[in-house]
Amino acid sequence: MSRSIHTTRRTLSQTAKKKFASAKEKTDALNNVRGQLQRKRYTKRQVSEERRLSVPPLAGTNINTIPIEVHHASQFVHHSASTEDLRVVLASLPPAATEGISSVKLILGKEYMDERCADEHDVRDPFTGRLSCQILPGVYSGVYLGTYSPRAGRIALHAYVYDPAKLPIGRKACELYLRLKALQTFVHEIAHHHDEIHRVARGRWLADRKENVEWYAENMEHKWTRAVVVPYLEKSYPSETQDLLDFVEHWGGLRLPLEFFAGDSRSTLRNGLVRFAFTTSSAFESWVDELPKCETLAASRLAFAWELHYADQYESCLAVLDRVLADEPNRSDALTCKGDTLVHLERFDEASAIAERVLSVESANGDAWEIRGDVFEQRKDWDALLENCRRWLASVEGDSKSRFDTFQHLAIAYCALGNVAEMEKWIEAWINFGGRRRKPEFVRRAVYRRAGRELPK
Repeated sequence: MSRSIHTTRRTLSQTAKKKFASAKEKTDALNNVRGQLQRKRYTKRQVSEERRLSVPPLAGTNINTIPIEVHHASQFVHHSASTEDLRVVLASLPPAATEGISSVKLILGKEYMDERCADEHDVRDPFTGRLSCQILPGVYSGVYLGTYSPRAGRIALHAYVYDPAKLPIGRKACELYLRLKALQTFVHEIAHHHDEIHRVARGRWLADRKENVEWYAENMEHKWTRAVVVPYLEKSYPSETQDLLDFVEHWGGLRLPLEFFAGDSRSTLRNGLVRFAFTTSSAFESWVDELPKCETLAASRLAFAWELHYADQYESCLAVLDRVLADEPNRSDALTCKGDTLVHLERFDEASAIAERVLSVESANGDAWEIRGDVFEQRKDWDALLENCRRWLASVEGDSKSRFDTFQHLAIAYCALGNVAEMEKWIEAWINFGGRRRKPEFVRRAVYRRAGRELPK
């Protein structure tokens, strides 16, 4: 790869002598050249070191001889994946992926997280004081779920911390979910190992670009979770799997495959950007967090429908809503959730019919007015959208959420109609709504995008 980087010190010198439109452009150009020189040196050094090796660093690994060490386990510190789980997964993966793994350690990881993220994260679990994230009520994961040490070929999985007597759902169901997450982390770290040993070797490409490293690991995690981890759990833990699926079917209103709870880990793009996605596993965790507030079965199912909606699982969302509405056909919050979902599916006539049905009974229902507005916006019926806003504001006076949503629709409609003065008026109202000033460039960009117009340069 080094031969494909043609940048030299002379390139740097010539760039420094060039004239640029601004000092910033010159600085950016120099930094780009310096970065290429650094990568070129790194590549040459990597290849040089590999050529000096007298014997291949990896001569094959019997997975049964890989040490798996368990540390820090206690009443509140739990390693959700057992050594047997890990060995079965190792045996199920391609030999090239596991070759050269020196050891696997199940640890708490407190010192590692104190060293890496104490300045950025301040939530600590109440049992060990480790920097953590509360993924379910009372259940804490480390800020980092696991690590891979390239030079040592060592994988570390970090424990979950919780009181088994105070889990938010049944113990068998909860621990199966945590076992799934732990094994997902395991195959993710194995993917890093495979990447380092077999793809980076001999200078074919560099591991200094985090986006390349994470993109590969996330894609392999997604593939191996579905091909190896999920089938293994279904076969080895049938009772626990049934408990989890039964729980969600009853309280959530829909029976889902175990794969649903794995989510989709693929968020890092090849260009380094991170794709924001509310995954199905996040939907499950968020719903479990909401459950204590749900006083009835219908409320619990409606809460799950919304989480499915946020995860873009629109057909599943509709299936849950149909169960809720079968028992309570006039429940307005379920109807407006369905109407909103139908808008996303571009089933505009059905969405409009639901909005009109709700408004015939509750004329001040802001959610129903918003559905009407969304339909007009999607159909680019700008005059109808303006009329909807006028009626909306008249009927829901004092409803701050409705006023905010109306300001957005007004700015978009006037933008589409070319009325710049009115557009700017409502953009300003949007920016300053609620005493919180939003970034004008973001708001303006959103207005033009939703209006289907090019933002003036």
